[in-house]
Amino acid sequence: MSPKPPTPTAARPHKAPHADAQAANRVPRPVSAFSRQDKAGQLIRTHTHERDQLITAIRGVMTVETGDTLWTIPTSHGLWMPARVGHSVRMDTDVEMHTLYFEAGSVAGAPHDCRLLAISPLLRELIVRAMAIRPVYEIDGPDGRLMRVIVDEVGRLESAPLSLRLPADRRLARLCRHLIETPGNTESIAQLGPRVGLSERSVIRLFPLQTGLSLHRWRQQAKLMRAFALAEQTPSIGAIAADLGYSSPSAFAKMFRKLYGRPPTAILAPRR
Repeated sequence: MSPKPPTPTAARPHKAPHADAQAANRVPRPVSAFSRQDKAGQLIRTHTHERDQLITAIRGVMTVETGDTLWTIPTSHGLWMPARVGHSVRMDTDVEMHTLYFEAGSVAGAPHDCRLLAISPLLRELIVRAMAIRPVYEIDGPDGRLMRVIVDEVGRLESAPLSLRLPADRRLARLCRHLIETPGNTESIAQLGPRVGLSERSVIRLFPLQTGLSLHRWRQQAKLMRAFALAEQTPSIGAIAADLGYSSPSAFAKMFRKLYGRPPTAILAPRR
């Protein structure tokens, strides 16, 4: 029998954010850029930055945890991370991360809290170009002007629904972790509750109070977020639907369109 692949919680933690990432926060410029590559399962432990941050990837999918919230970051989106907010990063697939750091408060119109933002095609190309700019660039030169365009573009981005609130109750939190690690799980609430010492009625009553969603709606959101990571591994909508526990691609597509506002073929297949 082949060995069972490790779950995300078994990932080998990175000791700390790379020194270069911390150095990027100290560059005497309004905007600085940093890139890194990681293997699937890599975990960067909880840390903070003194600057506002936009976390993106040109390859792969990441999950960021901030306090009681999980955020999925596909290549089509970026996570706005305000300065001094603690967060950890797990690589759901092999990832090439591109991060921008901004002097706190320098991006007009930027959210005051964490927010997943849809990256425009223009901003994506600007971010790629920014990775090649030397750290101490001329503020009034071409590189400085490009960085100012980036600041303007980031302030115009729209948010996207790819986050999940985690419950404070430890029993429900264990239940949520189990569902995240087994995205194809189809167990009923009556079956799931005893796993963490709760009755079906207790789960139904407590879950909305802790997360703002019913367990059914929360599971749908978790599956939606997981779909982006699965799309990095297969171009087949049918295979993604099966991995997520859906009886048919059409059932998965109905959920995807309802929560995301667009069909999965428009979001997932072209990314291959």
